[in-house]
Amino acid sequence: MSKIIYDVIQRFEIENGVPRLISTNIQVIEGGEDLMSLAVSLLKQLGFYDKFEEKRTSQYIGYRLKNPRKGDKRYQLVLAQRKEGLCISIPQDILEPYLLTIKCYVDLEEEQVIDETLIARYWILPSKRDIFFNYMTEKVGPLPLFESYRLKMEYQTKGDIYRNSYDPTLFPIEIMGEFKADTLSDDQSSLIVNSDKLFPYAWQVSISSTEVLEEFLGHFAKILMEAQ
Repeated sequence: MSKIIYDVIQRFEIENGVPRLISTNIQVIEGGEDLMSLAVSLLKQLGFYDKFEEKRTSQYIGYRLKNPRKGDKRYQLVLAQRKEGLCISIPQDILEPYLLTIKCYVDLEEEQVIDETLIARYWILPSKRDIFFNYMTEKVGPLPLFESYRLKMEYQTKGDIYRNSYDPTLFPIEIMGEFKADTLSDDQSSLIVNSDKLFPYAWQVSISSTEVLEEFLGHFAKILMEAQ
């Protein structure tokens, strides 16, 4: 059974050391489903607690190996409830092989070198692969480099693709128009992968759908357990 979560903000004033309630603001969190409880339940069903121990704080639930390698006490999985959804953090080395990364060549004229810059990272739901590429075609259009990527990679959902080309004898070809991370993400077929400020060794996704949560955790919880 799903639950409804509320944000409750109470304001008090203190007079002569005595607190007095002056206002209460109650707001239903978007989605109305307790994704945190669902995530914990899924992890238990998958046997995650056989290898990992849980630590709860006011900000997150973190999971460490019960028998870590010497010196490795990092969290392998972190769950953090936010108003917009459930944030899940996983070490970069675990996530990276499964991500589609979009980059761009840049010309550093002062240093006389060609470098590359990150535009966005995505995890594409295996069950929604075709939906993602249809959405990609609709939103991005027939850009030659994306078309080339689709033909050469046969719709692979991981690896690097570039927004422009690079010829050592020329400057990078300029791509007109701005490209934002959410251009290729419809929240149901892919997730934008961002850096985690609290845990710099990890990357983070934000999930607001029970279906997406089940597929993401089902995929990476098994990978984390098998990696140990």
